[in-house]
Amino acid sequence: MAYLLLKKEVENNILRITIQLITVLSITLTSNSAAQNVSADFIEQTIEKLSENTTKEIDFSDHADEFEQLRNHPININNTTFNELNQLSFLNEIQINNLFLYIQTYGTIFSLSELLAIDGFDSMTIQKTLPFISIGSPPQKHPIRVKELFSYGRSELIIRYQQVLQKQKGYVFNDSLLDKNPNAGYVGSPQKYVFRYKYSFYDRLSFGISGEKDPGEEFFRGSQPTGMDFYSGYLSLTNTGILKNVTLGNFRAGFGQGLVLGSGISAAVPGTGSIRRASGSIRPSISTNDVAYLRGVASTLRIKNLEISVFYSDHKLDANPINSDSLTREILQISSMNGSGYHRLPKEIQNKNNIRERIYGGNLNYRNNFFSIGATAFRSHWSASLDPRSYPYNRFSFKGNENLNIGSDFQFVVRNIYVFGELGRSMNGGIAWLLGGQFSPDPRMAFTLLYRNYQRNYQDLLSNAIGQNSANANETGFVFTFNAKLFPGFVLSGYADLFQFPWLKYQVDFSTHGSEYQIQGDYSASKYVLMSLRLRIKSKQANISGSQDPISHLAESKTIALRYQLDWSISSSLQMKNRFDILENRKDITYKHYGYLISQGLRLKPVMKTYSLALLYALFDTDSYNERIYTYENDVLYGYSVPIFYGKGIRFSLLADWSPVKWLTLWMKYAQTFYTDRNVIGTGLEEVEGNTKSELTFQLRFRF
Repeated sequence: MAYLLLKKEVENNILRITIQLITVLSITLTSNSAAQNVSADFIEQTIEKLSENTTKEIDFSDHADEFEQLRNHPININNTTFNELNQLSFLNEIQINNLFLYIQTYGTIFSLSELLAIDGFDSMTIQKTLPFISIGSPPQKHPIRVKELFSYGRSELIIRYQQVLQKQKGYVFNDSLLDKNPNAGYVGSPQKYVFRYKYSFYDRLSFGISGEKDPGEEFFRGSQPTGMDFYSGYLSLTNTGILKNVTLGNFRAGFGQGLVLGSGISAAVPGTGSIRRASGSIRPSISTNDVAYLRGVASTLRIKNLEISVFYSDHKLDANPINSDSLTREILQISSMNGSGYHRLPKEIQNKNNIRERIYGGNLNYRNNFFSIGATAFRSHWSASLDPRSYPYNRFSFKGNENLNIGSDFQFVVRNIYVFGELGRSMNGGIAWLLGGQFSPDPRMAFTLLYRNYQRNYQDLLSNAIGQNSANANETGFVFTFNAKLFPGFVLSGYADLFQFPWLKYQVDFSTHGSEYQIQGDYSASKYVLMSLRLRIKSKQANISGSQDPISHLAESKTIALRYQLDWSISSSLQMKNRFDILENRKDITYKHYGYLISQGLRLKPVMKTYSLALLYALFDTDSYNERIYTYENDVLYGYSVPIFYGKGIRFSLLADWSPVKWLTLWMKYAQTFYTDRNVIGTGLEEVEGNTKSELTFQLRFRF
């Protein structure tokens, strides 16, 4: 028996050595453009996708913070958990499971090149993963001592200025006009100011504060005597005994698939590479999104495989009042909670912070490397009752001043199969649930199927699961995704989303259905050239607008979008990105319009130099706003730009950054859009006379 055990151990060692020799050679030969900044690529795809479905300006800095934190504190794959690795959204659960099985079989991983021997890990996946993982001994735990907080702590301060250079209508007015209509002009200046400061002491202690003043808002006067219109901040302590974390201030909380609780921004969007949310947790936040945030105290206790999270949030919200107490002037009823975050006009200032929101609850989760089950519950209370005007389409929407949401979630991995699901219930009895599974018949292929069923009366203002509706209610649907590495250098991926809205929607007087399909091929012609071709088709139904018939009729609209992109690394200092978009928009047989966009991007980063330049030049031609095209544009750190192209014109932007010394970085961005089909840009108080609109941004970053 001893001889057989010794023989097996020798065979395993020989196999490991052989694998390492082969994988080192393979990675050396097959390294390609996948070594690009994956976090930036993932955020870019997510921003483009979300921007197509919202008119709100969203701060995505929390996502960038998470990847930056992982870079600074890589995950030790020999001493980690499923929950930690699940933060790497470009890894699926089957790949993570295969990693744990490999370690169980062969023991400690001594070389990162050894990852290529694990099913599902090819050279491209490894190149994506390398910046965020490590091997070796577990990281040293640093005790918190006051004298070391100053010596070993790291700080980052960012100050940003932005402005539209042309005069907008909201800033061109006279006193007599304001006397007649106080809301005819903005009360503040056209500049936008942002600052954020973050301090961290290893992975034990962090502190952050940020502030934002939007264009048109006052600054250190009038309605804003404290300067910024919105402030966000937190103090967070982590990894102290059984205390995994405790946060005071602003935070995000999300568990399971976000169906019961998913504050913040969900990256579980078809077309971004994932339809499941990353593992749930409580995370501090200094995002300047001044709506749908939590502020108070939150903590997570970890006892072996059990995590207990609790939180309490208490802050004020903007709302539109419709009824107040005649004596105390206390607001009793509101028609809506204002989600714009703007306080530029007297009517917006009047509605600022006029109701209070209290939310408290928690999550209980048991998890090992292959299985997880959790339960979530939270109660929401508002100081005024939400009572919107009644229409048939919002008959089942939330009304009142209190809600209770409860639910449970699970996930497990067995060999090459991953299954996950979540069930939620609101106080009125509304039910929502989803169930999904991922199957990998071959290490080079992965398929996912998800079914969702959100009842029309499910009411949850913090639900943020996958879906086509603006809220996780009144929707059923199937999502199918696939990813296949058909041959070296070529990846084919895509998804199909078939959905239905059983009840009415805004401007839709019938039960409707729709579909969205996408297929994309990515080909690495060499380690310097990456090409991609994407086709997306989306169809949905809505009322025919402008009809004189008293009875509503449905019309089906279909959007067909084709995109070709070429990324070319001419040298280690110069990269080019070419993109061509064509979009066709159909409505029945009477409407068929088109949109085109051609863009050329150029990035220059000289080796051993302290500066870089990024240039974008785009030509666009669309028949109307309905054929608008979104494209991501390079911006300053923690600043994200997705201009909307419609009409006919030219877009030009130049981004430059320079680090004259180690502790200082400067950014400057100038962007201009020139239209050939109009002499007035924008509408309302945002209107600009002329056919040119220019934007200027300056940013400073101090690191010490």
